[in-house]
Amino acid sequence: MKTIYALLAAGIAVIAANPAFAQDAGQQTPAQAFSGAHVEATFGWDHFNTKSLKDIDPTAETEAGADGVTYGGAIGYDIPLGTNLTAGGEVGLYGSSIKWMNTTNLNPGTFNTAQVNAGRDIYVGARLGYALNAKTQIYAKAGYTNQLFGVFGTDGNNTLYQGIDASGFRLGTGIEQKLTKATYVKLEYDYSHYGSGQFNYAGTSPDGSTFDLHNDQHQILASVGLRF
Repeated sequence: MKTIYALLAAGIAVIAANPAFAQDAGQQTPAQAFSGAHVEATFGWDHFNTKSLKDIDPTAETEAGADGVTYGGAIGYDIPLGTNLTAGGEVGLYGSSIKWMNTTNLNPGTFNTAQVNAGRDIYVGARLGYALNAKTQIYAKAGYTNQLFGVFGTDGNNTLYQGIDASGFRLGTGIEQKLTKATYVKLEYDYSHYGSGQFNYAGTSPDGSTFDLHNDQHQILASVGLRF
């Protein structure tokens, strides 16, 4: 968090010391200053609340949380809708270090989820922004997300793996600060909910059964970007 504040402070200093940027910004509306194409790199804190539900055995339900880091990037395009309002779309691709281990409900002879790894995350969504001035914008976002999970199951003797896709929605809000006419930093909070990601070990395990995986995700993200 201190790093983000330092970046924002450095950006304000650059703006104040750059007459050309100030002049250009003065010739634009605040919304125009935050319009056009952009590309950005992102890094941040990642948290999953994971629940594995066994269809034929409710007592095999497991639930836990795990923390890690997320990383990736996005491209997008914004247009001005007036003096201060902007709207746009964004596509992002991210990864995660999250690894959830089941340590509370692994009974020998009963097949259950043992480990869940979070993999690649694809996001497609829309963004609505309000430019406070030519340097600072606040925004909200909403869209579709698809996360790949690597799931390991075990009965104590046999360990099996299955990769599954889970789709859901993402909501977020943040603040964007220009460093120069073309560069910016962002600080953002995102919440994502993933619906049932079903996987089935039937036919390959001694206790074949179907599982549903449900996830809620919380993220605090810092981004550095370039606007064209």
